[in-house]
Amino acid sequence: MPILRLPSILLSVTLCLVAALASAAEASSTPPPGDRPVVVKAGFMLYDVNEIEETTETFEFEGALLLNWQDPREAFDVEVEGVAEKVFKGDYQFTELFDGWWPQVFLSNESGNFEQQGVVLRIEPDGNVWYVEEIDATAESPMDLRFFPFDRQTLEIHFKLLGYGADEVRFEPVDAYSDLLPQHGNAVGNAGWNIDDFAVSVGEDLSAIAGPQAVGNGSTLRIDVMADRRTGHLIRVVVLPLALIIALSWAIFWMDRESLGNRMDISFIALLTVVAFQIMVEQTLPAIPGFTLMAGFITLNYLLIAATVFVNLRVDHLDRSGRQVSGDALDLRCRWLFPLMYFLVCPLLLVMLSATLKAG
Repeated sequence: MPILRLPSILLSVTLCLVAALASAAEASSTPPPGDRPVVVKAGFMLYDVNEIEETTETFEFEGALLLNWQDPREAFDVEVEGVAEKVFKGDYQFTELFDGWWPQVFLSNESGNFEQQGVVLRIEPDGNVWYVEEIDATAESPMDLRFFPFDRQTLEIHFKLLGYGADEVRFEPVDAYSDLLPQHGNAVGNAGWNIDDFAVSVGEDLSAIAGPQAVGNGSTLRIDVMADRRTGHLIRVVVLPLALIIALSWAIFWMDRESLGNRMDISFIALLTVVAFQIMVEQTLPAIPGFTLMAGFITLNYLLIAATVFVNLRVDHLDRSGRQVSGDALDLRCRWLFPLMYFLVCPLLLVMLSATLKAG
């Protein structure tokens, strides 16, 4: 009779073990017990900003997300385990062997590209858990291009906690966990931009919450990267050539008056050149409804070239009316008036435009 009861006893023991394992797995898949919200200390190490694309308002970056939290369920005895800490490296060890809880974090302003270069999780004997993940991603960030090409952009990286409200799990930034960390001695930034400041903060934003409430306020980790545009390239390929072309167009004021057609040809060639430069500049920028500093500069070039056309017509009219002396005087005045307007009045107007844009 006892032999007949053996299978039922084994079945009961098996069911108890399965229930115990299921209970342990369920417990370890929930946030650590204790006070709420669970605090996840966080930081971000920025390796590099590879590319900033104004037309799509995106930028590509590389860095490491660092998280730290306390989970007493992960505590262990060093003598029993035979190790000073438990380490899980790579996708397989982390996803297949580690059965504890960790905060799932995602890049909320991702724009098409997100690659995890590596992941490491380390557990100390007291249950202190460290998580680091290397990231190569493209993020979308709104850009203020009013002062182009003398603009300064704040590139935003937003990480969110998935599945938990801010009252359950929240970020807490730690200054020591965040810094600019250039690789191989290369400065953070690229040929067109300087990265000179870096700030990490936390907040709350609407997020997907697991539970009866589908959407709620979740904790967010925000990284603000300050980028200053290097203006040398645009000054060299746009501003200086355009200024030289405009200055050469003033040669009409020294030309013979009988050559009205040649004077008009020079003015319209300069006008078409400004149009070509405007098209080149607009191809590097998104469709901005407002006025920009560069647009103001190009508009002033348009106005000055248009003024040379009217001067040509006025001089020709004076000559045809028999008032050659007045035509000579007008050409003479324009020889110094146009350079004065271009190199003195135009910069003052651009300064006023910049102040207006800043006030707006």
